[in-house]
Amino acid sequence: MVNASKHPNITLLTYSDVIEFSGITGNFKVKIRKNPRYVDEKKCTGCGLCTIKCPITIPNEFDRGFGERRAIYIPFPQAVPSFAVIDMDVCIDCKNCERTCPSEAIDFDQEPEILDITVGAVIVATGWDEYNILKSNEYKYGIYPDVITQIELERLLSPIGPTEGHVYRISDGKAPKKVAMIQCVGSRTLRGNNYCSAVCCSVSLKNAQLLKQEYPDMEITIFYIDIRTTDKGNEQYYRNIREQNVMFIRGKPGDIKLNEDGTMRLFYDNSLEGEVSHLDFDLVVCSTGMIPSKGTDKIIDVMGLNKGPNGFLSEIHGCLKPQETNGLGIYICGCAAGPKNIPYSVSTALAAASKAATLLSHDTIVQELIIAEVDELLCMGCHRCEKLCEYQAIIINEDGIAVVDELKCKGCGVCVSSCPARAIDLKYYRDKQFEVEIKGIVGSEIEVMKKISTKIEN
Repeated sequence: MVNASKHPNITLLTYSDVIEFSGITGNFKVKIRKNPRYVDEKKCTGCGLCTIKCPITIPNEFDRGFGERRAIYIPFPQAVPSFAVIDMDVCIDCKNCERTCPSEAIDFDQEPEILDITVGAVIVATGWDEYNILKSNEYKYGIYPDVITQIELERLLSPIGPTEGHVYRISDGKAPKKVAMIQCVGSRTLRGNNYCSAVCCSVSLKNAQLLKQEYPDMEITIFYIDIRTTDKGNEQYYRNIREQNVMFIRGKPGDIKLNEDGTMRLFYDNSLEGEVSHLDFDLVVCSTGMIPSKGTDKIIDVMGLNKGPNGFLSEIHGCLKPQETNGLGIYICGCAAGPKNIPYSVSTALAAASKAATLLSHDTIVQELIIAEVDELLCMGCHRCEKLCEYQAIIINEDGIAVVDELKCKGCGVCVSSCPARAIDLKYYRDKQFEVEIKGIVGSEIEVMKKISTKIEN
């Protein structure tokens, strides 16, 4: 991240939004709104003195509410660039930060800045968000303070987290002795997401190992539907965790109740033993799944990209063209296209970068000529082709005539088959060509049959 910020050919526009997108491959017009930080990036050194003097404290979003931040804050310890930003929704205009800053970087008069840039290709990497377990309050999350998620546990285990790497119960501040991890919360279910989020099992195993390293006597139980550790070395990693006295129970808990002593009782169906039982725990950790990020929905609206039934961005072909979208020169990678772990995200990012570099390394774009063409005399402007085109390659102009974008058209033929006036053809596969070819084939067959019948008569 630091190397990227210092690279002479990379311009980082953080705290910014893409608000408009237009143009064609090789000449995309992008309008970006750079939101005001109220801190001059050219002067700020990231020293953090302003954050110390600020009197306002609110829950820290990065620490999932366990820690606190100020009204002026650096988003997270490894932020690149490491500039402060002022949350004007909670700022009380005390000017303490302005008086404290040795670089005089505080600027309360900053306004949003609109940037217009031209690019040849685009890579969309909008990431993912955590499944919102608060919507359903599964396992009393949000009601019992000692029911947390794996990401919240990650922040507690982090040496630079709110508890400096030590895990405590939220209710009383004591170290838990018995911890339960529940897999597939919000995943693989019709009540939430019907897909597997791919990384939850490995994350649980990793966090269980970290807990065992910090608290060797801690009893950890993982409730699972199936343990899915398909990546290189992960199956052996799973076996190593089992040898560290971590208990695995195949079955998903159905209910949770709070005991008088503050512990929580989980009722579960053990599918391997065929019995319903219960266990008491001090801390319950829910492995929530991945969902498309808010940025994914925004970029779909701005750029006109397609999304699949689960809300993630759609590629042209999951096997043959996994990074390519319906727009030539627009590529996707990482969790923008679906749940992935870090190695898989890195490989898709490299693939997308390779695609973009290949496209931009040529002065001209080589395009297949098998594309749609419109007979303006027959077109009646019914908009049917425009609505059905998955690549947004055909629109109805002001004169009510369909116009094909030759760079976007993939020659799929959907518009041809849907046109009620038969005003659209595919180049080199026109209906007239087929008619002549058929007549030629049928005519030659008739001549052959005549010759055969003549020989038989003779």
